[in-house]
Amino acid sequence: MNIIKLDYTDRAISATREAWFNATEIAALFGKQPYEWLRLPETERYIQALCKREAEKQADSNTGKSRITKSRFIKAKRGNAGGTWLHPKLAIAFARWCDVDFAVWCDEQITAMLTEQPKWKLERKEASIGHKVMSEILQMSRKAEGKETKSYHYTNEARLINAALTGKFKPLNREVLSMEQVKMLAALEVKNTVLIAQGKSYNERKANLFLMAESIRAANASTPAQMI
Repeated sequence: MNIIKLDYTDRAISATREAWFNATEIAALFGKQPYEWLRLPETERYIQALCKREAEKQADSNTGKSRITKSRFIKAKRGNAGGTWLHPKLAIAFARWCDVDFAVWCDEQITAMLTEQPKWKLERKEASIGHKVMSEILQMSRKAEGKETKSYHYTNEARLINAALTGKFKPLNREVLSMEQVKMLAALEVKNTVLIAQGKSYNERKANLFLMAESIRAANASTPAQMI
């Protein structure tokens, strides 16, 4: 489960790009627990109706049939960000039970995430292609200089891009980047590819890339909770 962080009144809310929410984390903000909502008769009726409707939609489609149960909409997760996670079809009803103002915010977040998701996937694909091209140009450039390209050379380039984006020379889970970060990631890879082809040194490329992504790093540093 790739988790992103959303900022609700300076408090971090865990979610996924598919708009699942950590109900345990949310409930704690309002002095409540998810099981209190899940055991309500109206909640049980709603979940039953939701399962029934999803089963009807499945029957009308050409996809394979599977039994629709509440486990499709409620997940338990252990470890980091552990707790009860709710499908977006349940999240709004749960949020309304927690707090009406939070419910309005939650509705806005779900709409934004589900609208952005296809665009984000396209940008992520572009970044993936950019990484492959960058690796190929690196290999070709080194070969032209009579140098062998080993695995750590590719790793160094990837970490250079990561550092330009985040300020840290560490592996990066690119699946949890925001739209702005993914776009910048792809742009950095294109720029680095050009600089490699031009024969620029590592330090020259580093300075250029860090300057290019300066605004993104500054935004990340100044935002207490964000989609990273």
